[in-house]
Order: sequence, then C-alpha cells, then structure tokens
Amino acid sequence: MKKILAFLILIAATVSAQVPLKIALPESDTTKYSFSRHRVAGSTRPDVRVFVNGIEMKVNAIGAFIGMADVPEGTSQIRFVARASNGDSTVKTMTMIRSKPAGATPRDPLTIEKTMMLPSENLWLGKGDVLEVRFKGSPGYEASFTIEDVQSRIPMQELSAKDANGVEGIYVGRYIIKEGDETHDTPLRFRLKKSFWNSERVISKATVTISTNDFPRVVEVKGKRPFLNIGLGNDRLGGAKLGFLQAGVRVKISGKFGDQYRVQLSPDMTAYLPEEYAQLLPSDTPLPRALSGSISISGNAAEDNVSIALGQKLAYTTEQLIHPAAIVVNIYGATANTNWITHLNSATNIEQVTYRQASTEHLQVTIYLKDQQHWGYDASYEGSALKIKLRKAPVVADTTRPLAGLVIAIDAGHGGDNNGALSSTSAYEKDVNLSIAQHLNDILKSKGVRTVMTRDSDVYITMGVRTDTIISSNAHILVSIHNNSIGESSDAGTVSGTSAYWRYPGFKTLADILYGKMLETGLHEYGKTGSFNFSLNAPTQLVNVLVEGAFMSNPDDELKLLDDTFRTLVAQKIAAGLEEFMLKYGARQ
Repeated sequence: MKKILAFLILIAATVSAQVPLKIALPESDTTKYSFSRHRVAGSTRPDVRVFVNGIEMKVNAIGAFIGMADVPEGTSQIRFVARASNGDSTVKTMTMIRSKPAGATPRDPLTIEKTMMLPSENLWLGKGDVLEVRFKGSPGYEASFTIEDVQSRIPMQELSAKDANGVEGIYVGRYIIKEGDETHDTPLRFRLKKSFWNSERVISKATVTISTNDFPRVVEVKGKRPFLNIGLGNDRLGGAKLGFLQAGVRVKISGKFGDQYRVQLSPDMTAYLPEEYAQLLPSDTPLPRALSGSISISGNAAEDNVSIALGQKLAYTTEQLIHPAAIVVNIYGATANTNWITHLNSATNIEQVTYRQASTEHLQVTIYLKDQQHWGYDASYEGSALKIKLRKAPVVADTTRPLAGLVIAIDAGHGGDNNGALSSTSAYEKDVNLSIAQHLNDILKSKGVRTVMTRDSDVYITMGVRTDTIISSNAHILVSIHNNSIGESSDAGTVSGTSAYWRYPGFKTLADILYGKMLETGLHEYGKTGSFNFSLNAPTQLVNVLVEGAFMSNPDDELKLLDDTFRTLVAQKIAAGLEEFMLKYGARQ
C-alpha cells in the first residue's frame, strides 16, 4: 500500500511544531457566518488528543478530526487544543462573527430600507402582467407606491409578523398592467406616511418598463450552447433548464425579468432565455410560425436520422421516454401539415414516428425506438429542417473484451484553482478526482478503449471546453468523477457514502450499474439522483453519469479516499460497471 500523500504533506507542514495541529475548517482566522453552528475539521498525529471549545474530538488513524462548534450572535472564538501524552500542547483560536438576524425597523425616525426591496431587478412587462412590490420600513404606518406616467399612490399592505417570519414593517403591494399603460425605464417611488406633515419617500434602484403595445416581440437566439430555463429560480448549479437551442432559432417574447427574456413558447407555456443568448429584433419582425412538412426517416451504420421539414428555425425541446423507449420532440410555433412520413429500412432502430398537435402552435413528434436503451441523440437544424440524429448501440465484437473499440470520456472534476471539497487533512478533492480518473484511464486503455480525458493534470478547464472536448470526440459514454462534501453548518460525522447522478431517464441504467459497483467497495449508500442539473449531465449526445466516490468531509470516507489502493479499487469498479453495461445493452454482431 502506498503512503498516504495527504499525511506526508501534513507531516512536512508541521515538522517544526512540538504538537502538530492543522485547521482545515474554519478556513480563515476570522470568518463571517450566518448560522448557529459551524463544522470544524483538522488534523494532528493519531496519538494526540484534540479539544474544541473544551469538547474532545475523535482523532482517527491518520490524525483527522471533525466536529461542530456553536456560533453565538456577535463575535466569538473557536478554541482548538491539541494535547500530547507528555502534556505538551498547541492552541489555536479562530474568530467567528455572526450578525444578528434582521429585526423590525424602528418606528422613529420614519424609515424605508432598501434591503428586501422588490423589484430587485429591472422589469419589462406587458398587459396582464402583475407587478409585485415590497419594502421593509418603520411598522404601523400607511404605505403606497407610484408608477410614474401610469398610476400614483397605489396602496400597500403591511404583513403581519406571523406572515413575515416574525418581522414587523414588511409592506407589499401589486399592480396589474392594463391596456394603454406605458412607461420606460422608470424607478418606482415608495412612500411611507405617518401624518400629513411627516412622510418618507424612497426611489427604487430597479426600473420598470411597461408597454402594452410592444408585445409580442421576436428575438433571435445567438451564442454557443444557448438554453432555456424553466423559471427564474436559481441554485449553485444554475436554474433548472428546459432544454438547449441552436443559434439562429427565433422565439417570441412577452417580457423581461432582470437579464432573462420571458419566451412564449405556446399560449399555455413560457420559459426564460438569458439575455446573453438573445438578439432583440425590430418590432415589425414577423412572429416565428411554420407549417410542418414531410418527415423522413433514414439511417446508416452508426445512427438513425429523422428529418422534420419546417419553414423556419423554430424553438424546440426534447425529452427521453422509457417503457417504451422514445424521443419526444416538441416544436413551438409549428402547426401540423404533415401528410406523409417516409421510413427507409436503413433506419434499423426506429420502430415508428408519430406526431400530434399538442396545443396551439405546439407540434409534438414522437420517435419510438426498438432498443430499450438510449445511446444518445442530437437535435439541430440543417437549413430549416429539424434533424434528430439517434445513435445506435455500439457493437460488442468480443464478449471477453466488451469495451474494446469504444470511445469513453473521463472527466476529473475541478482542477487548478478550483479545488473542490476540502478534507480534514486539507487534501483537495481535485487531486483525488484526478488520481481516480488516471487509474480508470489506464484500466480502460488496457481493455481496448480509446479514452478521452477532459484534464490529465492540475489545471482548471471550463465546463464549456470540457463539453466541447467530449462531444467532438464522438465518445459513446462519459463518466464524470467527483467526491462529495457537506455544508459548513452540517455534521460531517453523520453523512457518508457513495452516490451516482444522471439527468435523463434513458441514462439511469448506467448510473444504476455504477452505483451498485461502488457499493461493492464497502462504501455506504448515499443514494442515486436523477434530473441532476450538472453541466456534464446535460449533453443528450452520449450516455453520461456523474459518480461521487465518497465524502471528503467524513473522516472514515477520507481515510479510504487518501489511500491509493482504494482509489485504484474505485477505478476498477467503474471499469467493471462499464463492462457490465456493455454486455447488457451493447449490440451483437
């Protein structure tokens, strides 16, 4: 068994200390924090006792320890003590600053705060839209807002403390846009009135444009890999995506919220297009509409093709179905006028293609597959015809070497200045990921695979470049390798194990197999997650899965991950899972 790299680094970094003590969390000597408890983590020698604020921590075989420390409001300290058996000790103190939660604004002086104010971003609204406003101010008074050139002193209501998370002085209001309302780039004017002689006025930072005559407008999609968001929500992986588009597609918009255009896909369906992917066209641009023409189905040795004739490039989304396996293509702005569907025998994996008018200006084409396993597809325009290229199952020529001849992409998560998760011994996830990926690369090459690594050294590669590398390689399968961590307010000792992630239901089969193989390493179950909004789970062109080996934040998992023998075992299990997948779903000669 190789020496654990992280432990050697620890020894080298602390050789001059009589009692070594290295703090991984908190990461800074002074930390601003919002929660009542903070995860602590660090390392020392295995024979040393560690106390955090007087509470003894368990120290494992490589000297790692974790725990939780209370963080009261205001300024406080977390005191770490590492004590050797001879009585020598090392003490380190970290300062925590926790701000008090927002309370009610004082009644006097009369005040309107700009924190919590809505709208918080510029809006472009049309007839029937609802403008919702809010501000926080001195409680118990009369509030209103004014939309210049539209309506003055629209009443606002103060929420009860029960409805405002215990805070008084939260005022809300709304206005429904009417025919004829018109104003451009206008800030709202908020007013809080105590008496005729005493009132406070504030102008919003965000502006509102209201036009009941401008909509609908047309934008042309531009840029690389543009996408539609389902809504305006967001998280660390970005908003939930409805699908990807292609430059040149034209869509109808009915408003704008901050930096996202609201796209009217059909009368009963909207989505949001980031401004960076949109070119607003002149107001007299014809709306994107087309009649569908003939549908043709053909194929070759590697793929089947479905071509849908349309008069122009319309917005589209796709879905994977299972049981039965199918691809659903939703085309927005299209009306069915297809009178024949031509199917050539060369399209060997397509059972049939059907269409229906799902709603006004929403044409739905369903491609039913003969094989139950999805192998990836690409939807894009060739001229004004929407073409869907569906990959056929790769052939297993030799069941003793089922991966031979495949192209498999291996992604080592993070890299460079993007460290990923941090362990108790201050080991970085990026290094563990790369080690597993390199072992997997060697194993797969020995099995006749042509591998493609998104990175093979400690460099940061953007998600866009990684995606380009993977798709341009024509890889059959992508495995993205990561290792997990919990948040700073959670107890790392209670969370461990392995997990697998996929976005599209047709790729769940590979995730299931790899998850089972990872459990054979002795790791605990953390679970399988679908509809995962990770960039490298987004491509539809190839089967893909993200594997989270284990938790860097858990000392027991960390102990395994820092052992190169275990990292090799993880790579072996992933390779075995890929072989099982091919034996089960690959085509036979």
